[in-house]
Amino acid sequence: MKKRIPKRFGVSLFLLIVLLTTGCAGAKLKDARTAFHQGNVQEAAKIIQEADSSGLSELEYLMEKGLLLHHTGKYEESIRELRQAADLIREQDVINVSQQAGSLVINEWVTEYKGEYSERLWVHTYLMMNYLLLKQYEDALVEAKQTQKILDEYPEALSREYFTRAMIALCYEVVQEYNDAYIVYKKLAETIPDPSLVKPHVQRLSRILGFQDELEHSGKDEKEPEPIPAANGNSAELILFVSVGDGPQKVSGDILLPPGVRVSFPRYKKQKSYFGSPEVMDSNSTQSSNIIETDVLAVANDSLDDRAKLIYAKEAARIAAKEVIIRGFERDNKDPLAGLLIRLAFIAMEEADTRGWDTLPAKLSLVRVFLEPGTHKLRVNIQDGGFGNTIDLPEIRFSRGEKVFYSLRASGGSTSVNGMREMEIHTEDK
Repeated sequence: MKKRIPKRFGVSLFLLIVLLTTGCAGAKLKDARTAFHQGNVQEAAKIIQEADSSGLSELEYLMEKGLLLHHTGKYEESIRELRQAADLIREQDVINVSQQAGSLVINEWVTEYKGEYSERLWVHTYLMMNYLLLKQYEDALVEAKQTQKILDEYPEALSREYFTRAMIALCYEVVQEYNDAYIVYKKLAETIPDPSLVKPHVQRLSRILGFQDELEHSGKDEKEPEPIPAANGNSAELILFVSVGDGPQKVSGDILLPPGVRVSFPRYKKQKSYFGSPEVMDSNSTQSSNIIETDVLAVANDSLDDRAKLIYAKEAARIAAKEVIIRGFERDNKDPLAGLLIRLAFIAMEEADTRGWDTLPAKLSLVRVFLEPGTHKLRVNIQDGGFGNTIDLPEIRFSRGEKVFYSLRASGGSTSVNGMREMEIHTEDK
């Protein structure tokens, strides 16, 4: 008579297979991230473009590709990847029942990665940057409106995102929808810790719109700081999107509870703080500038904290489901070892979902400098932790009323700079 293989061995083998196929990022994604953090931005973009982004982590790949392509000046390709990311986020609003059921037994790695609330926002933030750098101002405004919807949907989680709010106002400005820009700035002034950073924009737009009451109110405030030199009929403007440092990285937080239950949850690794703001020099003299910044790690933490109740509820449901399975095997097999094997497998399998947008910066700064028309040779000094980075911009001729955009990045002593240009038109022959 053929001896029957104990059920516990078949189940344990199945669980081991599942364990080995979840909870790890692809090799090319890891290589691209490593190259990026080492300062090899071009190499990182090349590596990740060769990666297969399909599967449960597709959104993660698309976000990484979009950012890396942005920092190599390939704005059109960056837009394509980020557009796909935005479309995928909308599609993921429909709950996949089978994935959710599987996650109650295994872990969150068997579900599609949907992105943190902050990451969903930054997809549109980088799209805004790309379109502005390509002089596609109407398209930038479309993204600004989509971004505002996300801010309205998650007000607590994204309350400290000042850079993106200032970007939204900027998009309204470049298409001369000054009233809408004024409204965004007024709301930003109510939320940002230092309203004086926003007041110059409110005052400037008040002059354009003829809001005399706003100007008179500001004039009565004796503590009102001297405004940043504002745009007038003759001035031009340099606008910089500055990314500093390495941003939030998810790690696993673990707690072991009796009688052998592992609780694993995602958290962001504490990163070093970045002090100081970009400084723009013109002929060795510092130019007055208006700078509005976002601490990316702080916003990412707020976003994850806002989702914490959902994470803990799902974790509790998974613990309960696993206990039912373990006790069922112990009862059916009349073998305590079967239950022990299952329990050990479940402990090993419990793995926090640490997927995320790893190449984000630690800080985003929107720097605006008003200049006299003419030719300027400008230098940007950026403090990146213990590193002092200097970026020399090419000689730029500014015309009256012109806005010139640049995207700058500084991290670990490495820098990259990409300027605005016309959008490339690709034909079938090309």
